[in-house]
Amino acid sequence: MTAYINNQDTTRRWAKWQLSDWDSNPKHMSLWSLFQRVSAAIAFAAITPVFIALFLAVKISSKGPFIYKQTRPGLNGTSFTAFKIRTMRTGADKDKKRARRVDANDPMITPVGRILRDLKLDELPQLLNVIKGDMALVGPRPIAPALQSELEKNIPGFGRRLSVKPGLTSLAQVCLFDNEADDKVIDDWTTRFEAELDYIYRKSVAYDLVIIGLTAAFLVKKIARRLPKKLLIAIPLAALLLLTACSERLPTRSFTRADTSLEKEIRAYGDREVPAIVEIEPVSIPIENSVAQDPVYRVGSGDLLAINVFGEEGLNDLRVSVDGEGYIQVPFLERIPVAGQSVAEIQSALKEGFSRQFRNPWVVVEIEEHRSRPVYLVGQFNKPGVVYMQGPTNLLQAVSMASGMSENAHLSGARLWRAGEIAAVDMNALLIDGRAAHNIYLESGDTIVVPSNSDNKAFVMGAVVRAGAVPFSNEPMTLLKALTQVGGPIKSTALLSQVRVIRTHSAVDGQLILVNAKDILKGRAPDLQLQPDDIVYVPDNWIENWNQVIRAVTPTLQLAGGALQPFVQVKFLKGD
Repeated sequence: MTAYINNQDTTRRWAKWQLSDWDSNPKHMSLWSLFQRVSAAIAFAAITPVFIALFLAVKISSKGPFIYKQTRPGLNGTSFTAFKIRTMRTGADKDKKRARRVDANDPMITPVGRILRDLKLDELPQLLNVIKGDMALVGPRPIAPALQSELEKNIPGFGRRLSVKPGLTSLAQVCLFDNEADDKVIDDWTTRFEAELDYIYRKSVAYDLVIIGLTAAFLVKKIARRLPKKLLIAIPLAALLLLTACSERLPTRSFTRADTSLEKEIRAYGDREVPAIVEIEPVSIPIENSVAQDPVYRVGSGDLLAINVFGEEGLNDLRVSVDGEGYIQVPFLERIPVAGQSVAEIQSALKEGFSRQFRNPWVVVEIEEHRSRPVYLVGQFNKPGVVYMQGPTNLLQAVSMASGMSENAHLSGARLWRAGEIAAVDMNALLIDGRAAHNIYLESGDTIVVPSNSDNKAFVMGAVVRAGAVPFSNEPMTLLKALTQVGGPIKSTALLSQVRVIRTHSAVDGQLILVNAKDILKGRAPDLQLQPDDIVYVPDNWIENWNQVIRAVTPTLQLAGGALQPFVQVKFLKGD
């Protein structure tokens, strides 16, 4: 049998919920947490007579303590002691298999315990855990450490459930129950985990209240089943029973929600108004610092100097090149260091040197060819090649030295490479929008690369058959098309609900996108259209943060001819 939520209006509202500004405020959520603890204390005091009655029932029906204590992993894996009313005979916990799963017909369950487990009343002492702050009213149910470890190994990202406090009740608690077969534990918890992820993602006060309401309706339904039929007619419980109709067994297919057909799958963790896009985080970083340039040209290796010692035969028309060590060779003086010196400084040094040979020599030095400070212009320039700076030179000046760019230039992909890395500058913003802040000064060895529109490509990494670059064509490139071109995801490992896309608008601006590709594959959401230079990562396990994505894609990306943009490197690799 399959579990459904039968109140269609409630379900539709639930499916559309977003995290409100109130819920995202830490102070407000702290108040909500305090309210839960106070409410738990009031409830605990109010049901004291119930505890007294249960104490007598448990003690009379079997030997052993009234309260059973268990160690459970809580928030962020921190262990705490959970309290329950004992429902099994003393010694039942010696069989470690029971920590994994307890069969409903287990002979070690006491007669009273069977009723308590059915009505979930054995968990009432966990109100004390809520009062202490170890648990919340709503959250993933705490489970045995051994089972937690087993499920983390078999269910991708299962440890994520420890990112919130465990709860006294949960959506899975009131609508999903264990199957009888022991070999279905992993499948059962996989389905439960989908519901828990939905809660973790949408966690809000409103969501908590709905689950608390469902729990109350669940208990009413359970109690009503044990009452005589005549009493049911006298008590107007029928309306309450319409609120929920959870089954006695967990479904073996995906977690579902009710609608007119009763077959449509419930939207899982990460759905929004447009379900495929789970989260878009814009990222930007400051522009590269433009260091003030020395207006005086300093000679370097490769420069060609013209030297004229007037009136001295053989010295009035010298042409000397600065060698790799920064020296020049001239008659009488042999090797003279000139690297890093201005023309005036070189001229003064030569005059002093020639004064030992000639009386009051008149020396003139000029730079005939500037070759020590190259800038490389690669790609869609009208005149690509190497240009040499003759003084302070900015980006616009370098582009003009190449007679501008061709019509086929992909300006959004234009990059300035400096010392083996992409500089934080947006050439498209400079050339198209006229944003002067990006017109930074160049340095010797800088490379300006302008790709062609015909070379546009995206990169697909991770749990796919053939990771690598995917070329664009005249047709739009989409996520599914890109996955197809790399052989598709590896079905046994790919976590399609957690696909990550790094979208580059420029070297300083981009977006980090989380996509639920399962929604796209099942036709519940439109396909995501990719843009040039997008990096798509299909994980094979739960991704806790974007740093994991960056470290995973970097080696393959470099092999595929791509590069991480500065907005990614600065925010993540260099420690944000």
